[in-house]
Amino acid sequence: MRTTMTAGILGAMIAVLAAGVAEAGTLTVRTPSIVPDPDGYLNCRVEARAPRPIEIVAKIVTGTGTDVTEFGTGFRASPAATGDGRYYAEQTAGSLQDGARACSATVKGARRGDVSVTLTAFDASGNAIATVEGN
Repeated sequence: MRTTMTAGILGAMIAVLAAGVAEAGTLTVRTPSIVPDPDGYLNCRVEARAPRPIEIVAKIVTGTGTDVTEFGTGFRASPAATGDGRYYAEQTAGSLQDGARACSATVKGARRGDVSVTLTAFDASGNAIATVEGN
């Protein structure tokens, strides 16, 4: 009975540790809030480099966290293309919504120090009027 109980506890501990390791490469980055020009838009840019493949999901959010992303782009490059032995990923997200305030991104496969996130507000003419960086 004692051996079975110990094996069960050990198995549960290994499962919890394995789940933690699988998620260790996932992080969320966010910019501070900014107020867009009423006739302009917000554009978020997330970049990451890492020794393993990277996944980025970027979105523009309101002050309450509602996703108001309306457009975006993505780019990925392998170590063969970068020449430095690392993967590279870039994701953008943008919104014309008046309630848009910040950028939030989930990044898998990279460490926080290898990720940068920038949010820029543009006026109606496409001129940058404010930029903030996140962490």
